[in-house]
Amino acid sequence: MKLYKVAEQFAAWLVAVIVLSLLLVPIVMIVLTSLTPESFPTIPDGDVTLYWYSEMLSNTELMQALVTSFLVATCAAILSGIVGTVAAIGFVRSEISYREELATLMLLPLMISPVITGLAIIQFSSQADLPSGYPTLIIGHSILTLPYVFLIVRSRLVTFDDDLREASRVLGANGLETSLNITLPVISPTVISAMVISFVVSFGEFTATQFLIAPDATTVPVIIYTMLRAGLSPEISALSTLLIAIMVLGALISGAVTRST
Repeated sequence: MKLYKVAEQFAAWLVAVIVLSLLLVPIVMIVLTSLTPESFPTIPDGDVTLYWYSEMLSNTELMQALVTSFLVATCAAILSGIVGTVAAIGFVRSEISYREELATLMLLPLMISPVITGLAIIQFSSQADLPSGYPTLIIGHSILTLPYVFLIVRSRLVTFDDDLREASRVLGANGLETSLNITLPVISPTVISAMVISFVVSFGEFTATQFLIAPDATTVPVIIYTMLRAGLSPEISALSTLLIAIMVLGALISGAVTRST
């Protein structure tokens, strides 16, 4: 029996190692090829260099795309955080008919292909006479990230201790005061974590974004795709490594905030 448990644990560890290898090896290769001294992406066999990172930082177009991605992702995270939190509170606290069916509609941007979502947003922007560029990008990314905030905050509200709300009401606070002074402070770490996830999703969004960009507002994923059409380059690996670092940092922040709840 003991031998069986050891074999079971070994098999579990082996599967975990294989899965992690499949996930991490491509990422490690991107990082390594960004350090090559060659003019094409290859794993360095000796010397390593940060030359391609210097080239990336001196590329005005890439830096502008980074700024655009950062601004759009920040605005989208804030907007989706506000709207998603209010919507989650409303769906959990209200007694409206067909509540679950309406909540499912909030998840449509996750279920529909980003291509369709991008086309729908650009057609809406055209009909509403919204200027292209930042306004369209921010609205589009807010729509795409809203379901993440809604799902995460709603799941936290489902386990919320209603005795806290009842105590607040007994002490004379109205519904708005209870939400501002009790509900929001308790769920704020969850909201922050959801907004960080929204930022990461927005920063890496490509499929729908390619329909929403403008000459003066292009994001990093679109720039990478454009550069790839001209051929592989270690500069692309350097830029991809920077994106990986941003995504990992966002995941660490989200995990740290979640653990603090």
